[in-house]
Parts: sequence; C-alpha cells; structure tokens
Amino acid sequence: MADTSGRWAQWGFIRDEAGNITVFSIFMLVLIIGITGASVDLMRFEAVRATMQTTMDRAVLAAADLDQKQPPEDVVNDYMTKAGLGDVVASIATDSGLNFRTVEASGKADMGTLFLRMSGIDALTAPAFAVAEEKIANVEISLVLDISGSMRDNGRMDNMRPAAQAFVEKVMSEESNGVTTLNLVPFAGSVNPGDILFDYFRGERPKINENNGWGNGDQDAPGGSLCNNNAENYDEGQADPSCTDGSTETATPGSDPIPGGKFTPWGQAISNIVWYFDTDDDGIYDVAHKIEDFPDSASRDADDFLGAVPFLISQDSDLSDKDQFLGASIKGGKQKTLYFQVKGDENGPEADLGPTKNKGKIPGNTYSYGQVDFTHWNGLYEEPSPGTEDAADPDYQSDDPDVPPGQKKRQQNVNMPSSCIEIYADEFDTTQMPLSDDYIPHFNFWPYDQDVMDWGWCPGEDTAVQYYSSNRQHLVDFIGQMRMHDGTGLQYGMKYALALLDPENRDELSHLIANGLVDPSFEGRPIDWHDQETEKYVVLMTDGETTEQYRPNDPKASINGEVALKDQGSGSYYMMSTKATNVANLQKQCALAKERGVTVFTIAFETNDAGAEDMRRCASSDSHFFRVNGSEISDAFDTVARQINNLRLIQ
Repeated sequence: MADTSGRWAQWGFIRDEAGNITVFSIFMLVLIIGITGASVDLMRFEAVRATMQTTMDRAVLAAADLDQKQPPEDVVNDYMTKAGLGDVVASIATDSGLNFRTVEASGKADMGTLFLRMSGIDALTAPAFAVAEEKIANVEISLVLDISGSMRDNGRMDNMRPAAQAFVEKVMSEESNGVTTLNLVPFAGSVNPGDILFDYFRGERPKINENNGWGNGDQDAPGGSLCNNNAENYDEGQADPSCTDGSTETATPGSDPIPGGKFTPWGQAISNIVWYFDTDDDGIYDVAHKIEDFPDSASRDADDFLGAVPFLISQDSDLSDKDQFLGASIKGGKQKTLYFQVKGDENGPEADLGPTKNKGKIPGNTYSYGQVDFTHWNGLYEEPSPGTEDAADPDYQSDDPDVPPGQKKRQQNVNMPSSCIEIYADEFDTTQMPLSDDYIPHFNFWPYDQDVMDWGWCPGEDTAVQYYSSNRQHLVDFIGQMRMHDGTGLQYGMKYALALLDPENRDELSHLIANGLVDPSFEGRPIDWHDQETEKYVVLMTDGETTEQYRPNDPKASINGEVALKDQGSGSYYMMSTKATNVANLQKQCALAKERGVTVFTIAFETNDAGAEDMRRCASSDSHFFRVNGSEISDAFDTVARQINNLRLIQ
C-alpha cells in the first residue's frame, strides 16, 4: 500500500485555520492607519485653509475701508505676512472710485502630506479667495440731537459733542463728498427751521403795537398835551411840538440816565452788551455785535453807550443805516440777561421780548470797551425811524384786536431770537413739512442756567436746522457751538428729520438753494423713497422723555422773556398737548419712516426706562437701538457710522 502520510499532512496544513486572524488584522491595521492618517492630513489642510481664508478676509476688509490711507496691496500683504502667510498671496486686484473701493485677493499654499503619500498623494493645495467692498451710495442722513436743558447734567453735553462730531467726520469723508448729505436737526422744546423756511412756511411773526411813544389813546407820553392819551394817530402826535420820541441827546458814560431813555439802569456792573441789527428789513436781527470788558467804573445805564451803534455801523460793511438798529441785550453780575427794544419801542426803559444770547457764537464781531470812544460816537447816534410802510399808508388799519376799529397804530415784528412754527396733531400722520403759519412764542418753562443755556423753548437762530450739508467742517463746528434750550420735543425733531428725507418736499430744498443755504448740486433731493441707489437714515439721540407742550397765555408779554412760566404760576400758561399725545405722535413718525424704507437708529443716552423704551420702539430693530451712559455714547455713534458707511464682505 502506498504511503499517504505526506499527502494527509499537506492537506491538513491547507485546511488548518490557525493564524488567519493575524493576516486579517494586518490588513485592517494598514487600512485603519491609512484612513486615520488621511483624516489627520485633511484636518491639517482645513486648518491651514481656514487660517488663510480668515486672514485674507480681514486683510481685504481693512484694505477696502475708505478711511484706509495705505495702498490696498500693502495692507493685504502686511496682514498676510504678520500671520506667517506672506508667501501664499497669488494676486491682489483693486478697483476704486469717488464713492467706493473694492479689493480682491487670492492665494494658495501647498501642504505636504504625512499619510496620504502612502496613497500616492504627496501634497494638498489650500486655496483662499476674498473680495471686500466699501461703497457709499447716495446717502441722505438726518441727525437729530437733543439740546434740552437736562443735557447739562452729568456732563452729557460734553460727552455728546465729540461723539456727534466724530460721527459726522466718519460719514462725511472726502470719498462721500457729493453723494452724502446730512441734515442736522437740533431740538429742545421744538425745532427752529430758520428764518428762511419760516417765511416760506408763511410763518406769522408776532407784532408789537408801537406808536413811537405817543400813546394813541392807550399809553401816556411825555408832556401833558395832545400826546397824553389824546393823539389819535401818528400825524397828530407829530404835529404837537411837545410830543417827542424820547430825547436823542447823548450823555457821556457815568452821567444820569437820559430822559426818555431806552434802557433801565443795570443793577450791577455791566459785563457786555450785544447790539442787534436787521439788514433784510424783516424785523428780526441777522447781525449782532458784542462789546465786552466794561470796567466796573463804567455807567450802568446802556443809554450812555448808544454811540456803539454808529461805531458798529462804521466797522461793518453790511451795516449802512441807523434804521437797521433794533435793540440790545445786557449782561452783568448775577442778573438775568435782558433784551431792550429800541426801534419802535413802546414801553420805554422796560425789558422786551427778544434775543439775549451773549455767549458762544453770534452773527458778528466782538469788541472791547476800550476800542470805542463813547464821548465821540455818542454825539453821532441817531434814533432809528420807528414806523413801517403800512403805518404810513392812509388806508392802513391795524389787525391787532386791542386796537379799536378805525384807529391807526404802528406795528412791527418783535425782534425774536428764533423762528419756530407750531405743528399740530394731524400733521404727524404725514411726512410733509409743517403746514401751520402759527408762531411758537418765546418763553422758558423749566429752570434756566444762563451759563450753558439760551432762553427759549424754541432754539435760537444760531441753533436752527442745518440743511442738506456736505460741509463736514461746518457741521463739526456747528455741533461744537450749540447751546442748550428748554423742553424735550422729540416728536418735532423726528418730524423735521423725516420731512427732510421726503421727495415731496423738494420745493423747500429749491427755496433753500435759491437763498444760498444749500449747494445747488443737490437740486433734486430728497431722492425718491426706495430708490435702489440711495440709502436714507435717521439717527435720533436723546437724554430724556418727550415732555408736555406748554404755551404762555399771553404770548407777547415781555415777562416771558424774563421769568419762566413755571415761576410765573399756573395762570400764566396752558398745556397745549400731553406727554402721551406727544409720544404717540413721535411713534407715528417712526412708523412712517420704516414704511418708507428709512433706517432709524436711536440712542437713549442716560435716559430712564420709559424714555429708553420709546427709543427702542422707534428704532428699525433692537439692533438699531443703543442705550448708553457716559463715554459709551462715542461707541454708539461709531457703530452707527460704520453701518451707514456700508462696509461689507461680498464673497
């Protein structure tokens, strides 16, 4: 029999399964190592790619910033080099124009593999590509700033001024010139549109009934003749030699008060006097010059300084006529600054309603007492003519209800320091400019601090709205010189802000251009609502709640220029509208802005919870609302400016 043991042994070896798992394990181990290693390589690749991309994103964003002064290529390369990626940049492309800059960058980096090379892949290439653009489209901004009296608390005004100025500098850059306009709307109890638009709105300026001192039956006059409550008209009074307009004789400083003088002797040493002139014959001042540094030994009767009038006329080429002189305001000691009408004055040396600004910018120059030879110039002073053309008309009849029918009486505009117009409730349902021709009287309601405030619920002419400006420095200077006034009429501020963005109000802009207040290149603004090439913004800042609207019962009473209504007592004033009504009107305007596609940013600066909630509701969204304290207001304005400048990553 053949020996088969060898074959059986071979067959047994073949069928023996011992050790097969080892072979399988070796293959699986190789596979696991390969997959795990590939994951490590891929993670390394992604880390490199992400670092490159994020660094390049930051680089092109910085390079595209229109405020960036370095060449875009240098900015991108510097960012990448400092991140250790300077050798990965393949290309940088830029495109820029008057109102935009686009920066595009690309690059790649080869990364050697550790594990994928076992699969024949020796390197991976990480790409990066980024494009950033800052584009300033046509931009119309209404910046609404609170200048109410409470802004003097806790240094709020000192914090707000530089923050608002920095905002203007950011949004009104050289690159934005010609495409960005800014309406600056200061508000206190109301908003002053300025005398040009006041007249355009058919504003009815308050009148004083002036009769040159003869009485016309309702006022005693010098002497005891025809003038004394008997003169029926100007001509009769003029015919009587004993009727005088008050002595025009002059006196040297230090003498007794001049008979028939225009000023009450001051109770303390005079500090300065501001003299007001009207060059456009509308009855309100447009030029004012100040004389300061009066010595303590100087007369305290401003009648002794009327020589300032011919002196100032000699110094100012815009002044040519004694009839341009209106009156003067006096400051001295701890007394409240008071205004005294001279042209057409009817109450003698008593104070009158009128401007009392003696700090900050005035529309004129400042002179020292020592520059004026009053002995010489007093002899050249002439009384301004008192009348108006209407009063000289034989058919003229007074429209004053206090004047009996058929009785003539001279009338003239009160020399008011402001031009505010009433805005009634139904007007807040629209985005139109004010429709009323009613004048907001000159008064204060709350306490007054003359060191930092000017008297008036309505801001003064030098704190009127600044329209469609592209002049950055003018706006910065204007903000630096704003003085506070009384009241918080947020609804008025928002009303003007939105109306100045409404294309239906282009006629008003044309009127401003015709009067030299706006650059003619902006004819045709405001641009249409929802225009794809235009962005419209309102930036509304306040430190308090919307207040009630008060008005004096007697809007012409001279005491309104001296004593706050609150101190006069409840019989001196009435509430024209409640706080709730005014807040509702504010929110109506905010809602209209959003409907028209206007982006509304609001800044509640050290307000209480109720005031902050009003601002939150007014804003376009919660992210457009800022509640800040102290120096945080600078950060809020900076954030708003950057959003308006529209810096964005587009790929």
